[in-house]
Amino acid sequence: MAIAQDKTYNFDDLLTCTICLETFTGPKFLPCLHTFCKTCINTYILSTVDKEKIGTTFKCQICRQDVLMGESPGNPETWAEKLPGNHFVASMMDRQEIRKSEKMCDSCKVNNKSEKAKSLCTVCDEAFCSSCETYHKSFKMSAKHPIISLKDIETNNETVIVSSLIFCEEHSGEIIKAYCVDHSKPICTLCATLSHRKCEDVITIEKAVSGIKKSQKAMEMSTELKDTSKQLSDLIRDRKNHLTDFEKEVQAILTKVSTIKDNIIEHLNKIEGQIKDKIIKLKKETVLKLSEESTDLESLKSTVDNWIVIYDTLFTSWSELQCLLK
Repeated sequence: MAIAQDKTYNFDDLLTCTICLETFTGPKFLPCLHTFCKTCINTYILSTVDKEKIGTTFKCQICRQDVLMGESPGNPETWAEKLPGNHFVASMMDRQEIRKSEKMCDSCKVNNKSEKAKSLCTVCDEAFCSSCETYHKSFKMSAKHPIISLKDIETNNETVIVSSLIFCEEHSGEIIKAYCVDHSKPICTLCATLSHRKCEDVITIEKAVSGIKKSQKAMEMSTELKDTSKQLSDLIRDRKNHLTDFEKEVQAILTKVSTIKDNIIEHLNKIEGQIKDKIIKLKKETVLKLSEESTDLESLKSTVDNWIVIYDTLFTSWSELQCLLK
């Protein structure tokens, strides 16, 4: 069924950032799939981290879902750069420019020229004017790249665009048109006639993708991814708990070492005090004893000195008989 022309052009709401209310610039999306400008989400992250003081997560500005930046998130100023770019939105913005006839030649922009684009290379994802398209086709590496006229995009000819975006991995420039069930691999016409000609189950790519989103395998893969995510969350939480316990044990050991140190110092101070008291007591006793001995010796010396004076007087002034009697 054809899509109404006016509805295909109404992409403005989808291409508008809910923070700055302008068309996206460098669109980045979160795990909850909400998209913001790179600069806007960077400013929001920094304000949120500063306000809530969160080290590894921040909340989506719209749905408030936590966005985990990993175990080693680094500086919050780099978080916006690490978020994945929304290439789908970027592609819609590109097509919107084309539909509005605003798309300019990418090659001319490099040379500081301004020429209106006429076509789009689906391999290089670059728009060209007529001259640049000719040059692009003249190179051996890009000669087989599918080129789409911008008029096809402007007229909403999505079939051409979608089919041209799927290429064979083995044969450059060949479009995927079939799917080998035996090898679970999308293939081009050359693959089907060369490498997979003996395969029993080769179907069209349209049949292969029919109902793939609701298939049992897709459901199982989705469930497995969710289980893996839960297991990783449990492992991250377990590692964080181990880190917290380890930090507590280290702190307890440091506290114990500090306590032992304080006890040793206290014991040494006590021994030092006891030794000082003994020394001071011994000093007092020794000083007292020496003082008493000095006093006795000084008294004895005075007596001796007195006798010296007496003897000198006797020997000088008295007779020998008087000295003998004295």
